[in-house]
Amino acid sequence: MTDLVGQALGQYQVTAQIGKGGMSTVYQATQTSMKRSVAIKVLPRTLTHEDKFLERFYREVEIVSSLQHPHILPVYDFGEYDGMPYIVMAYMSSGTLGDLISKGAIPPDETLRLVRQMADALDYAHRKGVIHRDFKPGNVLLDEQNNTYLTDFGLAKLSESSGQLTGTGILGTPFYMAPEQAEPGALTPSADVYALGITLFQMLTGNVPFEAATPLGVLMAHMNTPVPDIRRLKPELPDDIQDVIDRSMAKSPQTRYATPGALANALGYALAANKDTFSSAPTAPTETTQALLMTNTLGQVIFVDQPCLRLLKRHHNEARTIIGKPIHEVLGVNKQLTDQLIQQVGKRGRVEQQRVDVKDAFGTSVGVMWSATATQDDKNAFVGADITLKPLQSLPINSADFDTLDRRIDTTDESYMQTYFIQQMQALRDSMVKLGGKRLGTNLDKIINDTAQRNVWPVTMVDGKIDVDLHTNDADVYRALISKGIAYAVSLVGKKMVIKEMQAIDKQFDAKVLKVVSELKIYDLFDVL
Repeated sequence: MTDLVGQALGQYQVTAQIGKGGMSTVYQATQTSMKRSVAIKVLPRTLTHEDKFLERFYREVEIVSSLQHPHILPVYDFGEYDGMPYIVMAYMSSGTLGDLISKGAIPPDETLRLVRQMADALDYAHRKGVIHRDFKPGNVLLDEQNNTYLTDFGLAKLSESSGQLTGTGILGTPFYMAPEQAEPGALTPSADVYALGITLFQMLTGNVPFEAATPLGVLMAHMNTPVPDIRRLKPELPDDIQDVIDRSMAKSPQTRYATPGALANALGYALAANKDTFSSAPTAPTETTQALLMTNTLGQVIFVDQPCLRLLKRHHNEARTIIGKPIHEVLGVNKQLTDQLIQQVGKRGRVEQQRVDVKDAFGTSVGVMWSATATQDDKNAFVGADITLKPLQSLPINSADFDTLDRRIDTTDESYMQTYFIQQMQALRDSMVKLGGKRLGTNLDKIINDTAQRNVWPVTMVDGKIDVDLHTNDADVYRALISKGIAYAVSLVGKKMVIKEMQAIDKQFDAKVLKVVSELKIYDLFDVL
């Protein structure tokens, strides 16, 4: 390929070559119109000799450039220069995740932070119908704060259609390829889940799980060799981590986690459940976790989780003062903005991520990406919304000033909460069926299942039978789902009926159980409904 250093590609003055792979060369350049550094990925001109390649190239890049997410590298421009297609992207100066891994294994807590960012980006792309196909640490760029930016979406698909395979006839990067990528047929997002599992293994150990003398040998290992035990390389890691690795790298796509986000959540659960088993080097605590709040049909807040309280620098005991308030008051944003959000999510069912500045309890602006998903009944009527807030950068946590965390509940207390939750939800459902027929009970099932599924909570409700498979002592899951159930029931059968049914269930429990479940604060919701 021609060396382009010193040449101009339209408004882009090429200053240095910064990378080269089998299918492209990457240059640093200056965009003269905006005086900013950019990265330009240039593909070989031999590709343009193939029929309709440029047509496919433009179509794929148009799709990828539409992906607007805080952890996907922005695509600014694309075109052709002297027969060579090129893509112009944001420039990142801190290398790749692969470079970071080459320095040694990454501590578990930092691994979780990075995996959550990457999983969130992959989930977003999958919802848009885009599969990465070649996810690997080398395709994850880092900024100066070690935040991740996924790149090279769609290039694997272009190489497949143009016959640009490895020397052994294998498409993609063998170290990260799912077994089904060696077989004919359309790929599913599960291939990206597998690659994220491989990357997780490598982040925690510094090594890929499968190695061989040839690319074909590596691929055969993916297909036939059992998933290695990560504890042979890192014996200090808990058993639960191996469970996450096993499922994410399952040979069958149907056995893997349903989404990258589900993998990230499982990793979070595993680390939380074993936080006393190991510890990373002490660092200042920060918050990057996605925050969640829920509303009723009027846009009043019915639930806020712990990350949301931390984001807003609110004390835990302030949660009850937030419940019932309009979203714009809670987040400190323009009312017209939140009204528009509720209207859009009620009409469309989902609003993708948008940049907005919220204000914390001290009036400080915090940049977030917010998105919203509607809760709907069987006729797609709007019941409420789940709104997620993703901080654009890590936020310091001063736990002495903002003690928002619930008391960590032990196994016995969690059992009390689970039993109480199940009985109250079943009572809510029974009362709704009694007054409005089976359809209302089915709708409650749907609302609980949809909410649990989108938040990757292991709770299901089918014909009133509730199955809970929680491996965490976080009361937020119970609080969120029962709040959603109460809000829906009150909207249909009235507050007095719901309170009466719930108080009847309370009488079935002794004082010890009721003291534990008082942490759910479910009766606070009735003050505003």
